[in-house]
Amino acid sequence: MTKSYLPKELERLIQSLSKLPGIGKATASRLSLYLMKKPADLSVEIAKTLIEARKNVKICPNCNNFMFDNKCSCSDSTRDNDILCIVENTTDVMSIENSGEYNGQYHVLQGLLSISQGIDPNDLKIDQLISRVKIRKFKEIILATDPTSDGEFTAQYIHEKIKDLCPMITRIAIGVPIGSEVNYIDKNTLAKSIIDRRKIS
Repeated sequence: MTKSYLPKELERLIQSLSKLPGIGKATASRLSLYLMKKPADLSVEIAKTLIEARKNVKICPNCNNFMFDNKCSCSDSTRDNDILCIVENTTDVMSIENSGEYNGQYHVLQGLLSISQGIDPNDLKIDQLISRVKIRKFKEIILATDPTSDGEFTAQYIHEKIKDLCPMITRIAIGVPIGSEVNYIDKNTLAKSIIDRRKIS
């Protein structure tokens, strides 16, 4: 077993940062050492803003997007309440908003169905979605999950559940490469995929 010469506090910091998605131990180590070399004000600022965000930013019980001061995009009267866009996570909401081609409502699933990872409908906000669609009667529902195997599987599953509840169900199409993820697509490409969405028969 390799002996560590780092202070225990720094080891704990590295361990904590490595729990974040996409950050392995090497990246966590670099971030930790970077923070330790910078003035303490930076670490205090990060800690303070994180605590404030955790305290003041909540999950909307209606659409599962983030909300502040009990206000969410789903209660914004300036948005089109007849269109609903279904996405995997809030990062996708941000990407679609940046495209500038959508001004409707969202429903965040908080994940994708995945047989390999054992994620089934009960793990996502699908039942909540179905209830919402039954009540609201949207004119169009856009399935904007990633064009990956899990994203397609999720879109097909949801389509089967809601196809009789909405007159038009569309899927983001042209411009989104197969196997890509919505939050990594540039805004112009994503904008075109929203414009050229296709109806699911």
